[in-house]
Amino acid sequence: MYRKLINEESQWGALYVPVNPKPGCKTGLRTVIFGSTNGGALVIESLARLEQKDPCLLNLVGVATDDPCDPNTRISVNKRIWRYYTTDEMRVMRDDVIDRATAYGVPCYTGGVKTDYFREILKQWDPEVIIMCCFGQKVDSFIFNYPVYGMYNFHPSDLASNIGEGSQPFHDTVNNGHTTSVMTVHLVNEWIDRGPIVGWSPRINIVKADGAYPKSVLSLQEKIPSICGWLSVELIKEILKKKQTGIEGAIGVVNFDELIPGPIRQKLMDPANDDLNDRYTLPFHDTIE
Repeated sequence: MYRKLINEESQWGALYVPVNPKPGCKTGLRTVIFGSTNGGALVIESLARLEQKDPCLLNLVGVATDDPCDPNTRISVNKRIWRYYTTDEMRVMRDDVIDRATAYGVPCYTGGVKTDYFREILKQWDPEVIIMCCFGQKVDSFIFNYPVYGMYNFHPSDLASNIGEGSQPFHDTVNNGHTTSVMTVHLVNEWIDRGPIVGWSPRINIVKADGAYPKSVLSLQEKIPSICGWLSVELIKEILKKKQTGIEGAIGVVNFDELIPGPIRQKLMDPANDDLNDRYTLPFHDTIE
């Protein structure tokens, strides 16, 4: 259950505030998630489960998501992955993010983030770290400079090989003839998808058993971000190690490939397919199962 708060200054969308406040310890790493689609929902679910395991280590304080259904939205719906979904499908995914967040007692914002209204919300959330996954708005320096341990983006292409920068990562990967891809984790700065790379996931197979690409790019939109739950947990664990040293600042390079167990890496190399009902669901991280 939640209350929907609308403010004209937000330009579009609303703030959804859970009716029941989140119980438990409030001393954990204050974390905000910027995320949408099924990938963003997976990060929310994974980190909420991690918090439930140890509330004194992690404290989810807010979620910002996209509202592609609002007629005033400014997230380039016609240029981004949203254009492949029906209005009903977009609404379902938007509501899923809102429902997941508020069910865990976390407020969820669906409007413009480069506004004074949202800046005040962010100040109230006061995050130490921000994790972004499948989020459709460009953020400004107030946002990415705010958290003392950095803001990190999960991007579904091999940025280290200069593949897939921008709003069409899957097309660029396919056009370059790649049969595998990765989910890249990088710091957010003023240049879209050009922040320092922290690491990347194990290789992910993006072709079918016959070597052809899936008919729809949505197959890759589902498969590549399926690793985001594991990445988010491992990223938070690395940031917690940094926090325990008492030294602020972003973390350095992380070998996610080494941290992800063999059975998960093997699952990622299963063939892609044309069945959009196949969510390529991976088991949750061992820490939160």
